[in-house]
Amino acid sequence: MRLFRWQARSSGGRAYNGEYYAESEKQVIDFIRRNYGYVTNIEKVKDEKSVRRWFEPREQFSSKERTKFYKQLSTLLDAGVPIMKGIEMITERLGKKYKPVCKRLTLSLQSGHSLSYAMSLQPEVFSEMNVSVIAAGEASGQISQVLLSLSDFYKQQNKLIKLVRNVCIYPGFLLFLAALTFLFFSVKLVPSFAELYHSLGVKETHLLQILLYISALLQNHTIALFCSLIVGGRLLLLQRSKVLTLLMYLPGIGSLRHSFLEIRFARLLALMLDSGIAFPEAVLRASVTLTDASMKNNAKKFSENVLRGIGIAEAAMQSGNLFSQTGLEFLSIGESSGDLPEMLTEFAELQEQELFSQLRDVKAVLEPVLVVLIATMIFAVMAVMLSPLFDLMTRMPEYK
Repeated sequence: MRLFRWQARSSGGRAYNGEYYAESEKQVIDFIRRNYGYVTNIEKVKDEKSVRRWFEPREQFSSKERTKFYKQLSTLLDAGVPIMKGIEMITERLGKKYKPVCKRLTLSLQSGHSLSYAMSLQPEVFSEMNVSVIAAGEASGQISQVLLSLSDFYKQQNKLIKLVRNVCIYPGFLLFLAALTFLFFSVKLVPSFAELYHSLGVKETHLLQILLYISALLQNHTIALFCSLIVGGRLLLLQRSKVLTLLMYLPGIGSLRHSFLEIRFARLLALMLDSGIAFPEAVLRASVTLTDASMKNNAKKFSENVLRGIGIAEAAMQSGNLFSQTGLEFLSIGESSGDLPEMLTEFAELQEQELFSQLRDVKAVLEPVLVVLIATMIFAVMAVMLSPLFDLMTRMPEYK
């Protein structure tokens, strides 16, 4: 789908203009002739893909903003407000960078498309999961309830992300402090000691020569390195979700990563089932949250096993490491009681509490370890700087 900008004129001579999402110009022409009259101009809006987009914030809702968006829209629909008018009202309450997103939604709705279809035209903003759940709500006639469920889902996501962020803040501060300390030693102290040793005729050690090389590099290319740090920091900020995902691959964090993905999968699966989506299809759609290739393949196997007629709990057990032992038990209870979505939600809440406890334990261990590493680094740099001086002192007559 592409965005077209058009101009038209009615038989009475009145001019119209606007934008329309379509596959081709022919669809735009048909739309204009049905609603306005004669086409005077059509142009395809260019999709700007340039380097500057790497440094601009993407038009994407955070979990907190998605919570507000879906909850407010659900409330307005329950109050009898038409969906197009509801989105226009919500647009006024959001920041400026989100207005183009809502404007494109409104344009698609004005063209006669459904909300799910309008969202699918902006995949960088609305994920496949959002589109699938909204489409299920539209098909079942429970769009407001589905929007409220999406709001609850993102509310829990925001809570989990906040905890992970809080765990990372203090270690990040310590690492930043360590980098500043290293820069201070390299730029200020190392050259001073090198001049002292040169005046005394003391031979520099190999490690001290490496430090001097780093110091010279930092002093001679200060502007370039500063700009590189700014660009790198900006890119890391824009790609922070991917960076967080990569951190989950660190040794000892694998179980935390699995728990994190399992919680998201269970919550989304419960949401899909509540929306009226068939179980095998719900499993496949919920698997979009699984960034681990092994777990995604196991989700596909899980869906195929259920399609073959295997019981849900048994199918999950045969699908590898998709669910923990506790998750399998809740699946079994939900299958036998006929209330699987509720059991999946309860399991996600229980697993979330356990994950919170594990993250706090990791933070309690990580903080002193980082302090020791920073202290060791400072001691090592000081030892390298002072080693020629110690060598000189041992050669003095008093030490013989």
